[in-house]
Amino acid sequence: MTVDTWSETEAFLSGLLCAPDPDLVRALEVSEQADLPVINVSALQGKQISLLARVAGARRILEVGSLGGYSALWLAKTLPPGGRMVTIENNPVHAAVATGNLKAAGLDDRVEVRVGNAAEQLARLAEEKAEPFDFFFIDADQHNNVTYFESCLRLGRSGSVIVFDNVVRSGEVRDLETANGAVRATQRVLELVSSSDRVDGVVFQTVGHRGHDGMLVIRMS
Repeated sequence: MTVDTWSETEAFLSGLLCAPDPDLVRALEVSEQADLPVINVSALQGKQISLLARVAGARRILEVGSLGGYSALWLAKTLPPGGRMVTIENNPVHAAVATGNLKAAGLDDRVEVRVGNAAEQLARLAEEKAEPFDFFFIDADQHNNVTYFESCLRLGRSGSVIVFDNVVRSGEVRDLETANGAVRATQRVLELVSSSDRVDGVVFQTVGHRGHDGMLVIRMS
């Protein structure tokens, strides 16, 4: 199997399962015009997390890593009436693009974009005694994955679902001698999940035009 095969298969599946959405198309176009890095989830991955949020019955969603708002759009569109979402972005330029894309889609009334260091923003939510979140999507600096995991446990409830993106990294996650701090942090999260009676989790490996990666999906007990 080659990356070309993965890419063609991903395009085929996306064409079948991801209905055209002008809000999502616009978000990608605006992000490109703003020279944002092209590191957002793919359409198929966006559909995956949105479906997981639906299955979880999520009324409150928390995202770490807004970028241009593409994944936030996928998730916010799953919210039922009265549902709310918070998305955190450290880069003010990225946050402004995300805010604009959410507003253009008419979703800014249900999504709050918080700008600042994610660990600090998560701690602030805990201090504010925020209502528990039902679904978390973590797609940010992986060096802080342990902090994000522990914060999700504080901010969630029994039955909450936590999804970490980019946990496989072309198989690097299996290298126990790696010097990559981001991979080491992900390995530590996997160890915590495997040893905790508070959560259960599994990794769904993914392949596509960006190669071999995967998502860690966790359910709080």
